[in-house]
Amino acid sequence: MSVPPHIATQLSGALTRAAGKILPALANAAERTGTDFTALFHTARLESGFNPQAKATTSSATGLFQFIDSTWLSTLAKHGPRHGITAATRSDALALRRNPEVASLMAAEHMAENKASLEAGLGRPASPSDLYLAHFLGAGGALKFLGNLAKNPEQAAAQLMPAAARANRAIFFDGGTPRSLAAVRQLLEARFTGTATPPIGAATGTSVPPPALAKPTLAATQSMEHLPPALSALLSAAEQDGQQDPLVATLLPPNQKLDPRHAAQAAYLLLAQLGA
Repeated sequence: MSVPPHIATQLSGALTRAAGKILPALANAAERTGTDFTALFHTARLESGFNPQAKATTSSATGLFQFIDSTWLSTLAKHGPRHGITAATRSDALALRRNPEVASLMAAEHMAENKASLEAGLGRPASPSDLYLAHFLGAGGALKFLGNLAKNPEQAAAQLMPAAARANRAIFFDGGTPRSLAAVRQLLEARFTGTATPPIGAATGTSVPPPALAKPTLAATQSMEHLPPALSALLSAAEQDGQQDPLVATLLPPNQKLDPRHAAQAAYLLLAQLGA
């Protein structure tokens, strides 16, 4: 099992960012809020490529989870005080979107709210990819999307959700051709789970679960000489059954440890991005 140098070079920046700073923030947020770690991980990967400085060109979306101004401000006002997060001015509050720890906590709180709304509206448990859809479209938008998907999967998604389509043309259109609700769902599912994009057009309307997670081993990855050191450190931590690897410790904020369960899970997810 090896990583081609050109692929490793292309992805090493995002992986090092994730392993060094983002994953501890995601793990901390998941632990403190009870939010699904996989959903947080993939949402950050898709929204920003693990880049806390990311800024959209088509909207006010900014930061690790690409919160728009209004959603961020309302989420921060509602949940920030519980986590000891305050801002003196509107500008200061918006700037906190670029802080991985704050952004992860607010994304987790927002995701928990979306989960409750989705499950009440759908009458079933919300999958991690459902939670991403709610982050992408808002809980109300996701319920509208999924409700219409069940009734008329071949309806043009851009017709149903024109504002979202304007801001995310590559999702709602295949070149100049509008994608159906089923096709948009499939595309988002494939991107969320990290699988190859499936053929567009089949109307399933069902959620595809993420790949099963397995604990990676260093022996299985010894030929990956191009892996970033930070990812190697994560793999080492995953092998130690509860012992904090000293290399990982140097990557974390003071007095913070990465739960070995999350280290193993994160290492697996990161390796999946390399196609390993």
